[in-house]
Amino acid sequence: MIYEERAVPAGLERAVSRLWFLEAPRERRFEKILPLPFVHFIVNLSDPYALYDRDGHATVVSAAFLSGIQTEYLVIESPQLIRHVGVELRPEGLSVLTRVPGAEVARRVQDATAVVPGSERLVAELHGDPSADAALTALSDFLVERAVGWRPDDVVQHALESLHEEPERLIGDLARAAGVSHRTLISRFRGVTGLTPKEYAQVDRFHRFLGAAIASAAVDGTASGSVGAPDWTALAGASGYYDQPHVIRAFRRFCGWTPTEYHRRIAEFGPDAAYFVPLDEIPVSPQARS
Repeated sequence: MIYEERAVPAGLERAVSRLWFLEAPRERRFEKILPLPFVHFIVNLSDPYALYDRDGHATVVSAAFLSGIQTEYLVIESPQLIRHVGVELRPEGLSVLTRVPGAEVARRVQDATAVVPGSERLVAELHGDPSADAALTALSDFLVERAVGWRPDDVVQHALESLHEEPERLIGDLARAAGVSHRTLISRFRGVTGLTPKEYAQVDRFHRFLGAAIASAAVDGTASGSVGAPDWTALAGASGYYDQPHVIRAFRRFCGWTPTEYHRRIAEFGPDAAYFVPLDEIPVSPQARS
């Protein structure tokens, strides 16, 4: 396995959270990707990925693809050798790559060449088995080029920071703090991220809840790298969920499992699978089976 990260280009810290290169055999044929409060731009350097809908129908994913913030889990079929280079953008950083409104990117995985100018050139540059260092350099240079003149929306940035600290904060309070109307805040927030403030806060809270659960469970594990059973009730209160039923509803919505079912899988595959859970088969909706 090869995994390398590159420092975020200077001046893009408010837009980009990380750049990485990965080369590794797949853990299982399929993978469930849980909702993340980030945008991902990935150039695949291996065989194609496939994306499955809830009825089990597959769509081949382009060599370069853009995945907006998701509000439901995704199911993919990975190539036998995973080899790609990618960038994780903060929710306010989407406009570094594209001027397409956030609403046309969120909840989608799409061909980057249709929405990210210059991505065809980047794919061509990375063709031919580049090293991790060469791939990361090319991606970093591409981001710097795309970011010329980029500025974040300070109103949206402030709202994102506030929701991260207090997911249940009222939109009216956020709007007043930013000096804009309720409608203006929602419009600008959706234009940048593709989601409403409430939708984003729910995704971000669940993402951080899983991180806290894995961290606490790993500490309680009986062996190095093992995952013990989290204290769901304690974590619920600390994360802003009202009670355990509230947590269970969030799990059902965002990953399709109960907390117990989720923990069983993470206990098998380890904490690295917290958001990218290996699967042996495609989960298909009950309606599709009938």
